[in-house]
Amino acid sequence: MSCSCWSRCKQSISEMNLKIKIAIAILAFIHISLAIARKSTDGVAHHRLVRLHTMLITSTVMLTSSYYMWKRINFSIKKHKPHKSESEISIANNLESDTDFAITSLLPSPNPVGNRRLRLLCLQDVAQALLLLFLFLSHIALFFYYILLGPEPNVIAITALSFIACYAHILIFLLIADILYYSTRIIHNRVSANSVHTYLHENRSFHIMLAVILGFMFMFGGLYTTHTDPIVREASIPMNKFQTSGGNVSIALLSDIHIGPSVGRTRIARIVEMTNALKPDIIAIAGDLADGLVRDFHGAAEPLCNLKAPGGVYFATGNHEYMHGNVTEWFWFLENCNITILHNQNKHITINGQQMCMAGADDIYAVRAHVPGHGMDLNKALSTCESDSTNVLLAHQPNAAKVVLNDSNLSKKVNLILSGHTHGGQMYPFVPIVHIANAFVRGQYYDKKTDTYVYVSAGVNYFGPPIKIFGGCEIIFITMNSNP
Repeated sequence: MSCSCWSRCKQSISEMNLKIKIAIAILAFIHISLAIARKSTDGVAHHRLVRLHTMLITSTVMLTSSYYMWKRINFSIKKHKPHKSESEISIANNLESDTDFAITSLLPSPNPVGNRRLRLLCLQDVAQALLLLFLFLSHIALFFYYILLGPEPNVIAITALSFIACYAHILIFLLIADILYYSTRIIHNRVSANSVHTYLHENRSFHIMLAVILGFMFMFGGLYTTHTDPIVREASIPMNKFQTSGGNVSIALLSDIHIGPSVGRTRIARIVEMTNALKPDIIAIAGDLADGLVRDFHGAAEPLCNLKAPGGVYFATGNHEYMHGNVTEWFWFLENCNITILHNQNKHITINGQQMCMAGADDIYAVRAHVPGHGMDLNKALSTCESDSTNVLLAHQPNAAKVVLNDSNLSKKVNLILSGHTHGGQMYPFVPIVHIANAFVRGQYYDKKTDTYVYVSAGVNYFGPPIKIFGGCEIIFITMNSNP
């Protein structure tokens, strides 16, 4: 006796095809409408439409991945075809097709002769229902940048955003499992029979489940990292232009704060508390402050007004300022918090007897964002920084640091470049990608030719999913001292 709650929902092939065609038509209409709307708007409205359209494109692409995941995981839940010897296959062919032969299950159906309650509960169907819920929440995760916004993250938003990170891990592990399976099968069938493919074939369902388990393990490990205090990493950097009669100068570097649907007021307040406890001479915020509008996240951002440093608190934009909100409104907000905006500008200060020039450039992405009055202008940012002072540049993306180092005129004016952006990869599968895409990835670098230091922070927080590699959330405490 078969137990399946899904049997009541079965549709004929023609009805299913019709629904698929209607869904495709609706998706096409939505995408065309948004593309037209993007062309007819500008400013903040344009960028919000771009963001929404990007999310819809991502969700559409995810449909294919979700279908793949559903087929693979459902295979593991319901059907597992163990390896058969030639004699077993011969017997099977005489009895019934190979497709239906020797079907076993990791989650057995209820025993028809057992307790009535157990008969009513089909574990396979429960597993499939949970899988559908997981896929659904993963698909809608990015839309929480528009709904349920407030000073603290919403539980549903946190769950959905966590699931999308888990989704990415599971997808990668399933692809690895399939690559191994099919590559060994080709060798097995065309070159020579091998025990590796036999083992993978016999245990395929278990390897699929292992991919799912590993995905959730990485998710929970990442959640632990982002729900504990960021790590304080210390660095000591010698400065040739420091006066020996003066003292050391300390800088607390905060990058990639990412106030948004998964980063709220409590987290920001704790970061501010830890930063002030270090008693830095200068606090530098190297971009990617928020992923939304001031009206949605001002409550979460308010603790930033409590940042204190005798040499000042400074901010330069990151790419997310131009992707997720109105950068001008955030400038007003920060200025009301006594945070100095370095919008292709610099400020001269004297701290502990050392003359310094704090400079900041707009992010590289600002030019592509087409926000009037914004765009990376390194010459303007460093224009009044003199050669006899110690000059520090805030440039969100490490590729901007590479631009400075490759320009002989600019590199003469810079002694230390502070960046972020990379998140150290944020999640382990993406670590190789950030190494390929960025000139510098994480930590302290020294360019001997220009005598310039670069420090890249992995960020104090994370973007989107509250998942990060172990030790990935960090506050950087740099001590600048005279060169011995």
